[in-house]
Amino acid sequence: MKLNLRRLKRHPRESEEFLISSPGNVQFLDQLGGDFAAPIEGGVSVENTGSMFIGQGRLKTKVQIPCSRCLQEFIYPVETELAIVLVEGEKSSLVNPNEDFVSFDGDEADIDFELQQAIFMALPIRPVCNDDCQGLCPICGQNKNAQPCSCQEDKTDPRWAKLRDLR
Repeated sequence: MKLNLRRLKRHPRESEEFLISSPGNVQFLDQLGGDFAAPIEGGVSVENTGSMFIGQGRLKTKVQIPCSRCLQEFIYPVETELAIVLVEGEKSSLVNPNEDFVSFDGDEADIDFELQQAIFMALPIRPVCNDDCQGLCPICGQNKNAQPCSCQEDKTDPRWAKLRDLR
């Protein structure tokens, strides 16, 4: 997704609204075993401060990811904030290198990486298909949501097994 900042570059202290629509990078979610189920959509307001462009907005999409308990894929809706700082290439030396910013040349700034990073940060560490998910049986591997298994879990820690024999 590229933002065309041509008009805004000529008008310091003004802002412009941009609509965002990006299919999302499939490789980005590969590490999670997921995929985008809907495009990344939203809006961002970009303000020209004179030395840089500051953008704030909201994003939403849907991702298809595996449940961390039962491993079944499910659709997870994502809504998050987007905050970006855009700096023209020749002015990037004026910005603190420890700050996170997007450097661009010309009239367009590519913000695909920032969109995907915002989506990634909004995803839960351990996504769960629903709060009642029972997960997989640790003995036979059966998905307990689909049907219960007849495995008996030995809840005794094997390190304490000798104490049971003292009875």
